[in-house]
Amino acid sequence: MTPPPRVLCARYPHLALVAAWANHPELRHEPVVVGGAAELRLPVLAASAAAQAAGVRPGQPLREAQQRCPAAAFVAADEVAAARLRGALLDRLCRLAPIVEVGDEAAYCDLSGRHAAHPEESGWAVAVARSITGLLDDDGVAVGVASSRLVAGIAAGRAGSRRIRRIAPGEEAVFLAPLPLVSLAVDAGIAARLAALGLDCVGAVANLSSADLQRQFGPAGKDLWHRARGEDGVGEWPPVPRSGGPEGASPLMAGGAMGPPRRLGERLLLEGGVGDLEALRFAVHRCALELGERLRRQGRRAAVITLVCEFDQAQAEELRIAPLQPPGSGAELWPVALELLAGLRLPTPVTAVRLEIEGLQGQVGRQVDLWRRGDAAGEEISGAASRLRARFGSAAVRRAALAVDPGDLPERRFRWADPGAEAGAGGDAPARGTALRGRRQPAVPVMPALRR
Repeated sequence: MTPPPRVLCARYPHLALVAAWANHPELRHEPVVVGGAAELRLPVLAASAAAQAAGVRPGQPLREAQQRCPAAAFVAADEVAAARLRGALLDRLCRLAPIVEVGDEAAYCDLSGRHAAHPEESGWAVAVARSITGLLDDDGVAVGVASSRLVAGIAAGRAGSRRIRRIAPGEEAVFLAPLPLVSLAVDAGIAARLAALGLDCVGAVANLSSADLQRQFGPAGKDLWHRARGEDGVGEWPPVPRSGGPEGASPLMAGGAMGPPRRLGERLLLEGGVGDLEALRFAVHRCALELGERLRRQGRRAAVITLVCEFDQAQAEELRIAPLQPPGSGAELWPVALELLAGLRLPTPVTAVRLEIEGLQGQVGRQVDLWRRGDAAGEEISGAASRLRARFGSAAVRRAALAVDPGDLPERRFRWADPGAEAGAGGDAPARGTALRGRRQPAVPVMPALRR
């Protein structure tokens, strides 16, 4: 049985406020309003705790904020410094968790599975909290951990500074039951109608039937029923890239810039070290199936695959490849992982194997099989290409792409893609010993359908 997902939410002061403190250390314990001069007709972007205690709220006009807190210092937002902090925070958290989403006031991390250095969930959460605190140099970080993004965010909001609130799997509805409906960000009209019936807490709404809520409020009622039970809406977690951004980039909760490519990873510890190739194949196969299942559930494919073997007293060996057919399931990922495993040098017994995928993209149409009618299964194409490259070298298989302006000649209707350019599509340069290594052999085309 697959264990439930675990999501961590960390809340911290607005990054624009942290940047203002860095630029003006003398304001660290003073009421501060970020957004610009009080005379400007602009909204408040962020406010310190002292300013919020006086009634200042984000989104208020700056003039109203000055009336509520005349002693506050008004500073302009340093967008460059805030973006730099956001990028540094994303980079730090990506070293601790396979899926990360970073915003201006909160970050979410995937804590599903196990971490080699932090086998217990509580220790893993502490490591994330310390990483954020160390970067922002602020003690106001609150952390919540639950089986859904919604409950993790609420738990973090109720944890308090320098505290971690963990909600055990299956206890989400019990945790939410006594809370007011406003905790779920319910539409004001729906909340007013429910309050008129005496339904003013989450537990009272969760006890209603989904059909009754949907009959009264439409799709919003059904969504409210799921949220009252601690469930995320469709597409809330794991995060997916926004349209218009670079492929595979991690979205930001509040902020326009895109982060570095998202990665998914699966790591398996091998007790006592393993030097037997069959045992390594079994471990890599297990990682490939786990990752492939996550890809299949998300409806995505991986552009770049990395296999890492770790040793006790030697530097880790790593190989990276950009498959011709991006895998989207365990059956498609396994031949690629097997090809990488065959190219690794193992000086000592392996203590852990790690399989990582990046450059995530949406599922696309399958390639037409050149040898029989109908569509070829993606795993068959991937497996055939991997076997050819393993036997004859990386240059033995090339991808054909349709030409932009084919003209009248049939031979101009496609062009051969550069294998080196494909391997670099994941963002990083290929590691030592990647699939670009090998003898020059006559290329075997793997072509899309061509017009007759």
